[in-house]
Amino acid sequence: MADFAEILQAYSSLAVDYSAFFELGDPGLLNSLVDYIVEQEKTVFVSKSFKVLHECVLRANNPNEKAIYSAMKNAMRSLVESKLLRASKSASCVGFFLEHLGNEDECLFIGRNGNAFARLRNINAQGKCAVFVVNRGRIKFYSSLSECLSAEEGYTVNPISGNSDFIASDNYFSVGDILCTDDGEEITLTSLISTGAEGLVFCTQHDKWVAKVYHRGGITPLRWYKLMKMRSLDLEADNICWPCRLLFSRNHIPVGYMMRKASGTTISRAFDGPDAMEKYFPAWSRLQVVEASLSFLYVMEYLHLHGVLVGDIQLKNAMIENEDHLFLIDMDSVQYQDLPCPVGTEEFTRPELWGKSFVTFLRRPQDEDYSISILVFSMLFCGQHPYAQRNGLEMLRDEMEAHSFPYTVDDSENERIPYGGYDKIWDALTPTLKDMFVRAFAEGELFDSLEWACAIQEYRDKLVAHEYEDEEVYRVFPYYVKEVAAPVKRTGKMSIREAIMNSNMNSEEARNQYARQIPTGQQAANEQAKKRVEPSHPSFKGSTQPPPSRAIKPPTNQPSQASALVNRMNAMSGSAEKRAENEAKKEDAPAPSPRKSGFGRFFGNRHN
Repeated sequence: MADFAEILQAYSSLAVDYSAFFELGDPGLLNSLVDYIVEQEKTVFVSKSFKVLHECVLRANNPNEKAIYSAMKNAMRSLVESKLLRASKSASCVGFFLEHLGNEDECLFIGRNGNAFARLRNINAQGKCAVFVVNRGRIKFYSSLSECLSAEEGYTVNPISGNSDFIASDNYFSVGDILCTDDGEEITLTSLISTGAEGLVFCTQHDKWVAKVYHRGGITPLRWYKLMKMRSLDLEADNICWPCRLLFSRNHIPVGYMMRKASGTTISRAFDGPDAMEKYFPAWSRLQVVEASLSFLYVMEYLHLHGVLVGDIQLKNAMIENEDHLFLIDMDSVQYQDLPCPVGTEEFTRPELWGKSFVTFLRRPQDEDYSISILVFSMLFCGQHPYAQRNGLEMLRDEMEAHSFPYTVDDSENERIPYGGYDKIWDALTPTLKDMFVRAFAEGELFDSLEWACAIQEYRDKLVAHEYEDEEVYRVFPYYVKEVAAPVKRTGKMSIREAIMNSNMNSEEARNQYARQIPTGQQAANEQAKKRVEPSHPSFKGSTQPPPSRAIKPPTNQPSQASALVNRMNAMSGSAEKRAENEAKKEDAPAPSPRKSGFGRFFGNRHN
């Protein structure tokens, strides 16, 4: 520390990136450094997004980082009380670097393993300031930036990435089987959660931890070597399904890994328009949508702080339980150090990378910025892609290549904005977010996750403070009215099922219609009087089917057989009076039904 203090005396101020303090790791070393800065009254500059990064570490809740987190909190309090802390105007780390690299009286503190150092290299920065590089507790000094970048070489693709072999294993695992971790613990597979293209996910005896077991041929040299490197990071964060322990069979063959258990549903399923949002989060307002977007950015920047690029960013690779609990899944495909992410999704990938094999190159932080900007827009717009539009080109990829963004800052053109209330979501955004979206998607400018986080925090603060007079702004979909199809009135007869589906059974109209369908006593009698006697069905010789049962003859107004016999006797007696009376009765009797011809006589009477 003595040599370090002697070097530091030559500089009036320090530009400190968050990654430098974070990678010190040792709370005692950090406290000694800050005590010396306060004693020598050195001014410390930090970026505008310094607090955002601190929030990322806090939310990750990694037990292995609690000591350094507390030490950083105390260090910043000490600098504030000493009035030595200054905040930069820029939220991005690149902008922060460019503000201070040209000052010979300043020195830059930066971590070696975070993405901030990779960004410094990618912009080919030039400057006169000295640089202190912190690498996992060790500090190395360079008198100039050019000397630093020459000495600290970047990563190149590991040759193992091109090896398509796989670890041979004839083991098949199911519920009840026992595996072993790399630290010797036995893990019991208690129940099956899901089955995917790569493998199976099981519950274990640990409630918060699950096991991913690969299918036969699923473990390549690239995958297993990457898992071993990822395991060494000890990222036991609450919101990342990170490989924390490796799994082996009883005969010591690699089979998978242990990770945090995620809960909720995938963002792609929940953030899929008004109906899906209403289904999964009916109590949400626009504030919860904004908070969920921030949760995603926090976990992304936490990974960047450790030098990890997710690579294959898409809506289905994250699960959400509520606005504060968002989990990144499928972490075994990320890019770490010299090991690339072998997969990608076109609608979230820069057009410059289309058609390339992802195993042949390392993504840059700028490539990740493009994917993050699309996902941020998609979350704020509840699943809508920024280049989705009406009256546009044939395919989405054509719109992406042409930077055909349908939204404008001044709302001068809105005929291409998709239907569904997305224009109202755009109207409710802050001017800062509108400007950033237009510059990103119409002009091709890139913003990192820290810049997006700061802009969305501004939007959130306005919602919390209730600065908007229009109450519709606070809804998930402002001014969106759910269209309900009017019932179709049908004519003619309907089946019982159709009547139930198309009618309101409790309405007054339905009750009146039902009452009209029930015949009164007199109506029933008249209907019975109109019915005709159905002729009996003849039986056919040789038929294996019994003759159909006869219908019961309804009562008619015809006289009984006894009355008919009396009438005939009276008629035979020659009584004119009786004959006249009988003739009158015959006239009142209904005429008999005519005999049907053809097959109609076998089916009885039909009434229309």
